[in-house]
Amino acid sequence: MFEAGVYVPELSGDILDLLVKNPENYAIKAFGVDGVRLNLFNSYRQLLNQSTQLQFSNELFVDTVKPFLKFYRELPEYARNTRRLSREALAVREAIANAREPEKTFFDDFPLALGYSFDSLQVSDDVFETYISTLQQAITEIRTCYDALISRFETFILHEFIGEEIGFAEYKPRLQARFQKLSRHLLQPSQKTFVQRLDSQLDDRKAWLNSMAQAVVGRSLDVLRDADEHVLYDKFTRIIRDLDNLTHLAKADVDTAKEEVFSLEISSFVDGISKDLVRIPLPVKQDQLEVSERSLLRYKVAGLPTNRKIYAKNDQSQTRTRYFGWQRQRGFGHLHEAAVS
Repeated sequence: MFEAGVYVPELSGDILDLLVKNPENYAIKAFGVDGVRLNLFNSYRQLLNQSTQLQFSNELFVDTVKPFLKFYRELPEYARNTRRLSREALAVREAIANAREPEKTFFDDFPLALGYSFDSLQVSDDVFETYISTLQQAITEIRTCYDALISRFETFILHEFIGEEIGFAEYKPRLQARFQKLSRHLLQPSQKTFVQRLDSQLDDRKAWLNSMAQAVVGRSLDVLRDADEHVLYDKFTRIIRDLDNLTHLAKADVDTAKEEVFSLEISSFVDGISKDLVRIPLPVKQDQLEVSERSLLRYKVAGLPTNRKIYAKNDQSQTRTRYFGWQRQRGFGHLHEAAVS
């Protein structure tokens, strides 16, 4: 039976009431399944781990249709929308999503999605088996693409911040221990949320990773859009780097009421990277900062390489970054400053 062109696998009391009230919205369609169609139908049943049958019946058809419809409905939003799938998987997903008549979906739309026609499936057993294998791979790809996203996020964390392939039970405590020295009350709201999610007692890998993604980009992985994946990695990296710098400052025993402390990182093609802390008493910090800038200028005039970066971090409530570059004009070094994010 079909309601407004959509297949109704089972009759219920509500459907019967609607049928009586609006019979024009319903239609009954009969079709036969034998020969190649029966072989194809049984192949679909094998994909679902159902037994093959010598005779076709409406009950068997309903039993075979239901899992495909349920499969799509239960997919997370990410799996229903991502384009990070093979061409075959995308086509099969679209065929299931747009299914209105199961007979047409099984015997026409699925083969067409994979580049076959119903007639071409009758050419040889090899062609038929290749089609079934390709369909199975496409369905598996759709079913597992969300798990693949979770694994990519986890792999990113391991490669960028852990440095080795270890399990969730090991890398989560390492990340938590990384920021134990932070003064939580001085963190910005977004940083505080991130650390709270990081310190969560969740022991479920998927739930914890989803929680971290939510803290970074405002949405969990199951509803992530393709364009958000790179944003997630970039923002996650920036937050970790900022917290690393704040942790470094926290170890300096800073009295924020009397002084401001900057973490300076100077990059040189000759000397590499050097880091230091600069403590500036609050009443005179601007004068001392200008002195530090003039000192850097003297280094340049003395013949140091042309590009250096200084990352200045003050107390844990704020983060500032400055870039200083020099240019020689008529034998003199000129200091210029530009804010960068």
